[in-house]
Amino acid sequence: MLKLKIENGVYKVSFNKTNRLNSLIANPLREELFKIVSKPGREVMLSMKGISFIDSSGFEAIMAVVNRASEIGSRFRICNVSGEVYELLKLMKLKITLEIDPVKAKEYIPAV
Repeated sequence: MLKLKIENGVYKVSFNKTNRLNSLIANPLREELFKIVSKPGREVMLSMKGISFIDSSGFEAIMAVVNRASEIGSRFRICNVSGEVYELLKLMKLKITLEIDPVKAKEYIPAV
């Protein structure tokens, strides 16, 4: 479900063979990301490339990882956000809570 590579000390996580973040993969996603953000000072970036749909359980999983990373002292952010997902983030007022990498996201996120 997830691919991981470490580049310049940044743990880069991406989805493998899925375009939906829903109840079927939310719990496994949360568990895997919890393991990755578990070390203080670790920097983790989740690429949302290819994800065109997120349901409430997907948002809950991401927010749980955001909270865990904050508690532990690691950094978690998302990048490569599609226009559809960004609109959902705006609608749910989560774009303020989530750290979205501006360099990796600018071509995907419409100007506001």
